[in-house]
This record gives sequence, C-alpha cells and structure tokens, in this order.
Amino acid sequence: MRYRLVLWCLCYAFQGRSQPIVQGMSSDSAVAEIRSYTLKPGTRDSFHRLVLDYSLPMLQRWKIAVLGYGPSLQEDSSYYLIRVYPSLEARQRSEDAFYGSSEWKKGPREAIISRIINYTTVIVPVDSLLRIAENAKTMIEKETRTRDSAELSALNRQFIENFVRQDAVRHDAIIHKDFVCIQNDGSVVGREDYMKGWSSAYTHSGYTDFSYTDETIRIFGDVALVRSKTVYTKKLGDKVVKGNSVYTDTYKKENGSWLCVQAQITPVAVK
Repeated sequence: MRYRLVLWCLCYAFQGRSQPIVQGMSSDSAVAEIRSYTLKPGTRDSFHRLVLDYSLPMLQRWKIAVLGYGPSLQEDSSYYLIRVYPSLEARQRSEDAFYGSSEWKKGPREAIISRIINYTTVIVPVDSLLRIAENAKTMIEKETRTRDSAELSALNRQFIENFVRQDAVRHDAIIHKDFVCIQNDGSVVGREDYMKGWSSAYTHSGYTDFSYTDETIRIFGDVALVRSKTVYTKKLGDKVVKGNSVYTDTYKKENGSWLCVQAQITPVAVK
C-alpha cells in the first residue's frame, strides 16, 4: 500500500536526530508540509505526469526537498505532495520565491492549477512525523511477523499432513527447488530423490500414528526456522515402538510465499 511506502520513506529519511535530512537541514527544526489536492474528475493521470515532468525537476532546481507524492488511495480525484523545509520561516520564504518566480508562472503553473479544484495544507514538525513513522514501522513489522508466523505454522501442519497422507502433489508445492533433507543418520538427500519416495514413505516406515508438538517459529527477515517434536508409534516386525524426533525446517520467503529449503531430522534418544 502506498501509505506504507511513504511511512518507510519517513523512517529512513529522518533516522538519526544529528543527521541532516538534506544538506543544511536538521530534524530538530525542520517542518514537513503535507498537501492534499482535490482534482477535477478525470485529470489525475495528466496531473501526475505534470508533476513528474515539470514540478519535481523544478522543485529540485529550487532545492526544495520532496519526501513523497502521488495518487491517494481513497478516491480517484485525490493527490498528495510532501515537502520538507529547514524551518517554518524557511518554508514561507522558499514558497514565496518559488511561486513568485517567472519559471513557475510562465512554466507549468496554468496546466497544474487548471486541474485542481482545491487543496489543504498541514504543516507538522519533522520530529512529530518521525515519531509517527517509527510507530508505523513497528506496527507494520509486528503485523508482518504475525502474518508470517501464522503462514509458517500452517505450512508446518501441512508438511506433516502431507507425510501422513502421502500427498506428493501438495508437498511438491511447498518445498523449494533447491530443497535438501538431512536425515537422522546424517545423510543429505536432494529434492528429486526425496520426492520419489514421498508417496509411500509413511507406509514403508511402519508408522501407525504420527503427530507433532512443541512448535517454535523464529523469523529472520525472509528466512525462518520452524522446529517441532514428533510423537510417533510404528511397528517393526512384531514390535511396537514409540518415539520422538526433533526436526528443524528452514523456510525462505520468495515472491511473497514461504518455501521449505531444508529439513533436518534429529532422533531423540530413548531414556
């Protein structure tokens, strides 16, 4: 969503109180001007093109920092522009000079103004915007982590279900093309050989019951570790064996989807 991109820009643009936002500008005194435009119906695309082709290059020449711009999400006649100034007084001087210049008046002024019905301006201290951006960043990261944890937990459940049901088709969809499995004897099995036996592995292993518990999920950006303990019963000849193993599956997020790139199985010694 666009508002998230803007907030991320704020986070990176303003991080570090002692660092200038642009040359000669400190967040201690800087202000952000948030301008919201209501445009005439059907003009937003052409307005956006004018901003890209004329307004932004001109603002850059006049050394006016633009933090964000673009169509708003709520309706097709809204547009926003966020500019940053060293101080409230500097903003007034800069905009008086900019909008009073012949470059503006004889340049894109008429084409831009003719597409605007009205606009509102909000000016806030950059420090306030920084706090908003930091809070938004925390919220977004928490929301993403919660969603990723739920997705990984569902994949962990599906992984075990695929094994018990010997469903090779569903399992093929959740493992990475470079997947490997480290077996409990230390051997490393590549994806192709691993999938060959999947449709009969549960039956051939003699399991009569198989489940998992103690799920732990740790996320490190686009890599995650999913660890659980299996609880199983199997028949070895005439003997019924109950036991456990601990597995750690490594997932990687690619194009918005988590895929398992490695499975490692560690047997639990019987006490």
